[in-house]
Amino acid sequence: MALVALSAACFTSVTSENLPVALLSELAADLGVTESAIGLLVTGYAVVVAVSVVPLVALTARWDRRTTALVTVAAIVLSNLLLAVAPGYGVAVVARLVSAVGHGVFWSVVAPMAARLLGPDRVGRATAVVFAGNSLAFLVGLPLSSWLGAVVGWRSAVVAMACVAALAAVAIRVTVDPMPKRRPAPGRGSSAIRRAVTDRSLLPVDLVTVVVVTGHFAVFTYITVVIADYVHLTSTGTSVLLLAHGAAGLLGLVLFGRHVDGRPRATALTVTGGLAACMLLLLVAGPASGAVAGVAVVLWAVPSGGMAVVLQAAVLRAATDRPDLASAVYIVAFQVGIALGAWVGGVFLDRHALPAAVAVAAACGLVSAVVVRRSAAFTAPSQP
Repeated sequence: MALVALSAACFTSVTSENLPVALLSELAADLGVTESAIGLLVTGYAVVVAVSVVPLVALTARWDRRTTALVTVAAIVLSNLLLAVAPGYGVAVVARLVSAVGHGVFWSVVAPMAARLLGPDRVGRATAVVFAGNSLAFLVGLPLSSWLGAVVGWRSAVVAMACVAALAAVAIRVTVDPMPKRRPAPGRGSSAIRRAVTDRSLLPVDLVTVVVVTGHFAVFTYITVVIADYVHLTSTGTSVLLLAHGAAGLLGLVLFGRHVDGRPRATALTVTGGLAACMLLLLVAGPASGAVAGVAVVLWAVPSGGMAVVLQAAVLRAATDRPDLASAVYIVAFQVGIALGAWVGGVFLDRHALPAAVAVAAACGLVSAVVVRRSAAFTAPSQP
């Protein structure tokens, strides 16, 4: 039940983070800005997380891990309530910042918390169970938010998300026992941060994270536009395809979660190479066939569904003595990738060059696969 509660918190975090993606058109129309400006709500969110996460994780290092999780989920509740009453774009930006400040801290502690619940020999499995909330966010959270936004308005959809986040906080408080911070690794404060940032064993993982996430979000941030332009679906049709996309992502999480501990390199290559293959299919065959484009959009979710668990498991394998700070640095890399991807995609969208964003995503997948193939960071501990 504790793992389920943490998974529910992951669900609320991911759904809330990506609400501008699901409600892109509604937010743009009501706030009187362009769709690329709404995309900047994703970029700005990621930038704040990237800048704040490492010092905030160091600052909260002595906190009970359950308390840390509760505070960060409470920030999601407050953020969504503020967004729901935002009279204009400026207040919407502030609302997003409230959640962004706690976002990185939450993701820095949730995987180590799960690993403590199941034990060090099942790091990948524990991460996969908790990260099921991520996949459910894409399977249920985003399609449902998109549908609610179209039927009852985007503000009601955001209020509903705040309520779900509040329930997740209650579940954590009831089911997760207090988790005092374990004795830290040698080095404190700035010394510990410096060691985590300069750890060479983590550099390949962080590099792959930045590159593959940049490619993914260059397209995913504007997935509703992709569906409209390539698959020729809008409104309810978009929600249905997002639902299929989320189901494929959950399938990817299950498949990768089963094999990530025993075959880390193979799973990482499948994630990176799979992203490249799906983007190439969308780029080459998508414009000629809406059906092929729809298949590519759904298949794309399989590797992306395993992305976070494969990368997070690699971090926890490489940094057993300081998982929180190492995870914080990884979160920085992930958020830099989100910010770059959302920005790159927005630039191409403004220039009516969406295929260029798809090409960038394919290239990022290929480059990431090369790094994975040549790096020892993606081998199991027992392997040479």
